[in-house]
Amino acid sequence: MISIIVPVFGVEPFLDECVLSLLRQTYEDLEIILVEDGSPDCCDKICDHYATIDSRVRVIHKENRGLSEARNAGLDAARGEYIGFVDSDDYVSSDMFEFLLSLIEDTDSDISICGHVKTSHNGKPRLYLNHKKVYILDSEEAIAKMLQFGYYESFLWNKLFKRELFDSVRFPSGRLHEDLFVMYKPLDKANRIAYSKAVKYFYRQRIGSVIHTFYNPRYFDYIQASLEVRDFVEKKYPKILRIASFAYLRAKIYTFFSLLFARPYMLFDRENRRKKFYQYIRSFVSAIR
Repeated sequence: MISIIVPVFGVEPFLDECVLSLLRQTYEDLEIILVEDGSPDCCDKICDHYATIDSRVRVIHKENRGLSEARNAGLDAARGEYIGFVDSDDYVSSDMFEFLLSLIEDTDSDISICGHVKTSHNGKPRLYLNHKKVYILDSEEAIAKMLQFGYYESFLWNKLFKRELFDSVRFPSGRLHEDLFVMYKPLDKANRIAYSKAVKYFYRQRIGSVIHTFYNPRYFDYIQASLEVRDFVEKKYPKILRIASFAYLRAKIYTFFSLLFARPYMLFDRENRRKKFYQYIRSFVSAIR
């Protein structure tokens, strides 16, 4: 059985599309764990509705503690031999989990990865090409590709994991970029990783999502997570240290421009904008020391 963990918060307009894409999977031995994280809209009722019409849907209602805590609650409740993650404002192809499970079984891998494509706010995907080639990676190769553009990055939602890879792994509470804090750990524990660029996951870029909101001091979590990965790589996989170091530099540059163009900053008048700019710069310098 595959346990699919879906944290739910503030996604009422998109939740039906997400859940229905999971209920329509060609692989049917699933449990779909909807972790309703104290959402202020009607997500709780939508979740409960699906639990009444399909026994594969389990709902966990909890106070709002953020994405990491919601995923941790899902992991604690999961009963499947395999673990998958889906964000509740996204949707997947009807054969995604059959495809990922076949990759694991056919290649004797511990993790399988598929391609993804970004969609607009209304869910319309960008143009994309599907690739059939499958790459078999060891842990070092997989972590190196995670840190580079053009592959699968650190997202958890386009992957399927053997459950035991998360036996001692949980998400850090109250952090942004929680995927990067975690993803290198199961990759390191895996004996083999199967990767295909075949697009099966549709990632919605929407106004109001966690990574497209106003300035937040937790922007610096990207730097901290990248530093943590770089330090890990330096100790265990020094051959790819250059890649990890560049990823750390990229995190610092990205964070700098995220702070510079944060929407509240742009709303200040000229005098207060200058003060706020220097405040952000001091925070940035402190974070990278």
